[in-house]
Amino acid sequence: MNWIPSVAAIGLSLGLTAPAFAQFAVPPDGEEPVIADDTIDDFSGFRQPRLPPPKSTARLHIGPALKVDENQADGGLGAALDVGRAGAGLRLSGLWAGTGTRGHHSQYGAELWLDFIDEGPFHPIVGAGAGVARLQVPDGAGNDQTTTVGVATLRLGLQYALPIRGTDARASIEAIGNLPAIHETDGPEVAPWATVLAAVGVGF
Repeated sequence: MNWIPSVAAIGLSLGLTAPAFAQFAVPPDGEEPVIADDTIDDFSGFRQPRLPPPKSTARLHIGPALKVDENQADGGLGAALDVGRAGAGLRLSGLWAGTGTRGHHSQYGAELWLDFIDEGPFHPIVGAGAGVARLQVPDGAGNDQTTTVGVATLRLGLQYALPIRGTDARASIEAIGNLPAIHETDGPEVAPWATVLAAVGVGF
């Protein structure tokens, strides 16, 4: 039976080589080996590659706003549309504060913005532009007068990319300075004011 030694030799070779699959080389300094893993598990049990957060061409932001001037502070609503995929773009915005009350205020504007950290979760934003505001201001006789003014705006903001997989969603806090630049001929003087906006934005 010449086949018996052959079978025995094959079995012996498999027994000697099998443990080699479980062996790991130990680094010279004695530390345990580190195995890099750039994948994550999803609920299906398959291994999926880690992908960078998506970047959308446009993002819609909406949230509560506070308009503060020398006379009072009024709460309201702010909304904005950012257009731009990289570190710069265009914003169209609207603000409504104190609606239905004395000192109501509405404002619409456009600006150019810069994102100083295009990659990563935090995005410091600077924007400058112009807009039109319609608001009530007290006149010299103690009455309120509605007037329309053109304003120059400067916006400082910080956006945080929310960890929602597959979605460009951001939370932001912003402070906007508004400087009246164009007045109605017979309108009252309007002092500068500030606006604070906290918003959540979703890209599409």
